[in-house]
Order: sequence, then C-alpha cells, then structure tokens
Amino acid sequence: MAVPALAHAGSDEPLPLLTTIKQIRELTQDEGARGYRVRVRGRISHFDEVAKVSLIVHDGEFGQFIMPPPNPKTVAWWRDLRRGDVVEIEGRTVRGGFAPNIEPTLVRRIGQSAMPTAKHIPFSSMLSGRHDCDYVEITGVIQRAWLASDPEMHTLFADVAVEDGIIRAAFWEYRDEDLTRFVDARVRLRGNVGTLFGRTEQLRGVSLFVGRVSDIAVLEDAPNPFVLPTRSIRSIYNYSASGEVHRRIRVRGVVTCYIPGHPVEVSDFTSTARFRYLRHVLYVDDGTGGARVETEQPDQVRPGTVVEVAGFPAVTPGKPVLTNAVFKPGGAAPEPSPIPISAANVLTPDNDALLVRMEGHFLSLLTGPAERILVLKVGETVLDANLGADTATDALEQIRPGSIVSVTGVYSYQWGPPPSFRLFLRTPDDVRVISLAPWWTLRHTMVMVAMLALVACAAAFWVRTTANRKRQQYQAVLNERSRVGRELHDTLEQGLAGISLQLEAVAGILDASPAAARRSLDVARQMLRYSQEETRRSVMDLRSQALESQDLAGALTDLARQMTAGTAATAEVHVDGPVRRLDASYEHHLLRIGLEAVVNALKHSGARRIDIQLQFSPEATRLIVEDDGCGFDRSAKCAPGAHFGLQGIRERVDKLGGTLQIASDSSGTQLSVTVPEPRPESRDLVARVLDHSWRTSS
Repeated sequence: MAVPALAHAGSDEPLPLLTTIKQIRELTQDEGARGYRVRVRGRISHFDEVAKVSLIVHDGEFGQFIMPPPNPKTVAWWRDLRRGDVVEIEGRTVRGGFAPNIEPTLVRRIGQSAMPTAKHIPFSSMLSGRHDCDYVEITGVIQRAWLASDPEMHTLFADVAVEDGIIRAAFWEYRDEDLTRFVDARVRLRGNVGTLFGRTEQLRGVSLFVGRVSDIAVLEDAPNPFVLPTRSIRSIYNYSASGEVHRRIRVRGVVTCYIPGHPVEVSDFTSTARFRYLRHVLYVDDGTGGARVETEQPDQVRPGTVVEVAGFPAVTPGKPVLTNAVFKPGGAAPEPSPIPISAANVLTPDNDALLVRMEGHFLSLLTGPAERILVLKVGETVLDANLGADTATDALEQIRPGSIVSVTGVYSYQWGPPPSFRLFLRTPDDVRVISLAPWWTLRHTMVMVAMLALVACAAAFWVRTTANRKRQQYQAVLNERSRVGRELHDTLEQGLAGISLQLEAVAGILDASPAAARRSLDVARQMLRYSQEETRRSVMDLRSQALESQDLAGALTDLARQMTAGTAATAEVHVDGPVRRLDASYEHHLLRIGLEAVVNALKHSGARRIDIQLQFSPEATRLIVEDDGCGFDRSAKCAPGAHFGLQGIRERVDKLGGTLQIASDSSGTQLSVTVPEPRPESRDLVARVLDHSWRTSS
C-alpha cells in the first residue's frame, strides 16, 4: 500500500481504500480524479468558521485540503467543526486546483487535540509545491493589507515579506483597524501552506492559511512612518553592514511628476476572490537622486510639492523604488534643474527617475482615452513621451512630423528585454519646438513623383490608343479606296471600253448598213445600263456613316425616310424582338440589302407603301422588305434593269451565309433575308479574310 495508485493504475480491479494522508499525497492529479475511497484521521489545523469553507486536516506528518459540501452551512456534520477538532473523514479523492483533494461524504468528530508542531520551511522549498497544506511557522514583515472587493467574501489578505520572497496570508476573522495597524510590523505567523495557482494547475506563488488576526504574534510593532529617520534617495540600497530588509524607510523631496492610477479588478482563481488594485505613482527628487514611489493613497499632488514619503524599498534593474508607500505633502519648492541627455547616453538605467531634457525628431502624436503619446526619435532610439489626456494638446497637434523638438520630463527606465524607456511629461509646455520641419519633404516628393508617373502612363496609353485608332481608320479608308478602284476598274472601265468599241463599229457601218448600226447602238445602250448598275452597286458598298452613330434599325429608318422624301411613297420600319447590335460587316450588308430593295421598289415598281421589318432572335436575324408595287417580272417590263440589283443582293446574302426568298406578283413584292447568328470562330474568320483582302488590294 506504499503507492496504491500506481499499483492499480489502469487495472480493472476495485480501487483500494486509502487510510493515510501520505497515500493521498502520493497520487497524481489524474490518479486523484479516479475517485479512490478514503477514510483518514487527523486534527483540523485550519477552518473558516464564518464562511464554513477552507478545511485543512493534519495527521502530524502531512496536511490535506478537504472540499466543502455544496451547501456547507446546512450540513450538520460540517457546520459545527472547529480548529483543533480530531475528525475521521470518509469520502473519495477528486482532482483539485493544484493537488488531489478529498470530497467528503461524512466527517465525524472524535475529540480535541493540540495543534501540530509547526515546521520551519524555507520559502524556496515552499515554492516547489511539495509542502502544500503543511503546518508551518514564518517570520516576516507585513507590507500591505487589503480586503477582497467582493462584499460577500469576508477575508483579510496581507503580503508578508520573508527572507526570500513574499507570502500572501489570509485571515477570516479581523477588525477594520487591522488594515493599517500591522503594516511594517515584524510578526510571527503559523498556519497551513497554500499554493497560488491558475486554471492550468501551475503554481504561481505561496499563501498561508492563518485564520484569526489574534493569532498574529507581533515581534516588533509598526513604527510611526513619519518619525523614521530621513534617508537620502542616493543612499537607498547602498552598502551597510547593519542594513535592514523589508522595513519602511523615509525620504523627503520635491515631486517632479505625479501619475494618477487607474483602477483594475483582478479575479483570483485560487481564492475565488476579486481584488481591486489602484496604484498611483509619484516621482520624487531630493537633490541626491530621484525615486519612483508607488502608493494607494488617493491624495493628488502637483509637481513642485515637497513631500515626506515612507515606503518599502525594492530593487529593480533601474533605480530602487518605494512600494506600498504613504506620504505627507508639505509646502512648495523649486523643481530641480533638468539634466541634459545626449543621444550617446539616452538609454541607460542611470537616468531612471530623474528629470531630464533631450532633443529629438518629432515623428507622430497618438491620442488615446487615458493619455497622449508623442513618438520621438533621439539619435537611433525611438521613445514614447506620455502626457495626461486631460491636458490641452492643440499646440502639439500643429507640430509637423520631422520637426526638431526639446522635451522635458521624468525618465522611466524599462528593463525589457529589450531595454527601453519612457518619458513622462507634465504639461504641454514641456515640449518646445526648436525648428519646424519644411513643408516640402521627401515624402511629398515621392508622392509627386508617383502622381507624375501615373499621369505619364495615362498620357502614353491615351496617345497609343489614339494612334492605333487613327491608324485603323486610315487603313480602312485605304482599303475602301482600293476596293472602289478595283470595282470601277473591273466594271466601269471595262463597260466603257466595250461601249467605245460598239460606237466605233456604228461609225464604220452607219452609212453602209443602218440596220446593223442600230443593232450595235442597242448593244451599246444595254452595256451602258449594265455599267450604270455596276457603278451604283460598287458605290453602295461603301460603309454607311449612319451605322457609326446608331444601330441597324435606326439607320434603315433614317435612310428610308430620306429616299422617300418628295415622293408619293412612304416607308416604315418595324422591329420584333430585343434589339441588339450585330457584327459590323453583318449590319453593313443588311443595310445595303434593305436600301437596294427600297430603291428597286421606288424606281421600278411604282410602290406607294414600303414596309421594312427587322426580326431579332437568338438564332438569326431576319430582314423583310414588302411593297405594294407592280411586282417583279423577269421580262423586265415593269422593272427594267432590276435584275442587276437582285444579283448584288444575292452576292451579299451569300457573303453572310444566309438565305434569300423573293415572292412577287402584280400586287407587290416581298423580299426576305435570313442571316444566322455568327459563331465566334466565324467572326474571327471574317476578320482575317477582310484583313487579308485589304493587304492584297493595297
């Protein structure tokens, strides 16, 4: 049974009964959570007889914390317990906040016994955690006493400075005057060691469950703090063969800076209490040096006030500080002259707590709810200069970044790592501008260069885009000129040459054979009409300007209206389906087809009404031109020369890959052209063919 937990760890056998506190202390937290049955005896060495919690029993060798029942004041076998009672406890082990605890099912009182012999354990051993719940005796100086901020928790806490550190003592019985009467008294305390821990079950410090304030044995009374001999700040923690530790000392000096504290409430997981901290800071200089003073005293003092301060000295990487101090303000006195600081010695603990003056470059001003922060650069060191939020900063907001300023304030060394420091300013007058930064800075130059670069890029893009557009327009004009020249060469010139030959023939045979001459003249007239039609068709192939500013329906409407103006005929355009723009070549050919049909109707059919319909669908576009003229007759009696126009329409429909339908009788003519929606690859093909034709024609 020496180590029962380990012997049965992971076994299916029933857990053994533990009968000694030592067996419980040998369990790990995980083993304790398994719920070993417990029956142990011991004397109660600590019990909160007010809240009925915090029960610790001791068997003469080890101590053990006992968990209270859910409603301790209603459980008869629990609420009447007293310190010194000998009890037998039955229950099970549970996981505790730091070590395994006992959850009792019954506590039987057996009798009364004297308290166990108190052990003398060094603070460093207590800090290991292995002496948790041991009954010990300590000797030290009470440096601070406070109450929990939760009114339902009736507990007095005190920081006791022992040889190696600070132990937090807890008392469940006290009086109001005990908050101050034991501060700076050397005392002897007996109680059970407790551990300060967090939710991670890791040890953070050491506490002591004492119980009653009446159990405090005062070895040396607390002296009146303001009758202590006055020490110079320079002598704090200097060598002394009879140096006293943990006791108050008294200094007298002039306040160089006062920093009001802000209340902070902290939840203490170990004691389930809430503590309210409010620490004010004074910087005091007595001519031999400066010191930081931390106090809970609410009296606010201004720089230049003479104060007497009594506090507990503490060592820091900078200058010694006085903690848990009390002070008494006196009259006024001139502030000490600020010590000039150069960039070479700006970062050193020797400057800590001194009133200093330094020059640097102003970088920025940060505004927070509690303070204003000036960011400065002195040499290669960047620092924060703090100013209270209740001070006016209008003048500071006018300082331009890069200006050289002189600042005066109290130096506060921050030991890091890495080491740094802060400067506490008192008023805006502590900042003096030596030279303002020029308005035109490198940053402005970079911004202007970036803007000019953007403008240059935009201008270059615009010039390039415009040049490409002009080049394309010029190329289009050249291509169109080449096409017209080719058409005229292939049609008009050849026709004129044929007519010339016929006329020469007429001239040669006019006298000899008038009949043959008339036949040659008839042929010449036919060739002339053909040449006229070919010329008109070539000219109509020119790109219509109407399509540059409007869609196909609008262009047809305008041009049809122009062509019928001053005639007895009327032309109307109707659109079915959602109107959309087509490929440029498609719109061009459909426009020419529609106008050719209108021209034929006006010139050859004698139509009085012409209806033009545009039907748009996702699959195709359909153009219908219908008139009420005399109709189309292949004998050309009604429309001489009209077959030349129809031939051009067929050629254009073939180019578009569409279908042409013509229905004509004596009541009129209907021309219908259906053009399928071009696929993307066909668009690319048309573009490549047109581009190739332009190049070859030039």
